[in-house]
Amino acid sequence: MLMKNKQEIETRIAELRDERARLTDELDKARAEERDALIAGKKPASTSAAIITRLGILDEALAELQDRLAASQASAERRARTVRAENALQATAERAKLANAVDDALAALAAAWPAYVESLRKDLGATSAAGGDLTAVERSLTNNRAAEPLVKALIHAGELTMTRALGIDTPIRPRHAISLAAAEERVAESLRTEPLRVRAESPQPNIARQAQRELEEQGK
Repeated sequence: MLMKNKQEIETRIAELRDERARLTDELDKARAEERDALIAGKKPASTSAAIITRLGILDEALAELQDRLAASQASAERRARTVRAENALQATAERAKLANAVDDALAALAAAWPAYVESLRKDLGATSAAGGDLTAVERSLTNNRAAEPLVKALIHAGELTMTRALGIDTPIRPRHAISLAAAEERVAESLRTEPLRVRAESPQPNIARQAQRELEEQGK
C-alpha cells in the first residue's frame, strides 16, 4: 500500500531504522561465527551474505521512503503557501472596501477644503477680535506626524494643496501620489500571483509549465 500520510511515512522509516540496527548486530554476530568456523576448519555458513542482501534492500526502502517524505513535506508547504496567499487576498479585499471609503472621504475633503479655508480666512479677524480661541483649529492644521501612505493618499485626492494646508513637510510629489485603494490593489495583485508561483514549483511538469506560462503572460 502506497503511504501518503507524513506520519505513516515517518513511523515506517523509524521501524526500518530499528530493523537495520538489529540486522547490523546480526551481521556482526554472523561474521564472527563464520570466522570462528574457518579457524576451526569447518565450513562457514552463508548467513552474513543473506543479511548483507537484506540490508541492501532495506537501505533502498529507506531511501525511497525518505524521498516520499521530502515530497510530502514540499507538497504540504506549497499547500500552506497557497492557503496563506488566499487568506491574505481575502483580508486585502476587505481592507480595500475600507480603503475605498477612506479615499472617497478624502476626495470630498479635498473638494470642500478651499471653501473652508476661505471662510476661515474671512472670519479669522472677527473671530479673534471676539475672543475666539483658534488654537484647536491651528493645531489641527499643523500635524506633521501623518504616515507617508496617508500623505500620498492626501496628495492623490488633492495634489499638494491639502498637505501644504495641513503643514506637512514632505518630499513627496504629485507624481508619487497613490490612493489607499490603489496601494491595496498592488498588494492584492502580488497575492493573486503567489498561487501561480506555488504551482510553478509543482513536481508535476504539466502543472508547472502551465503556471510558468501564466506568470510570463502576467509579466508582459
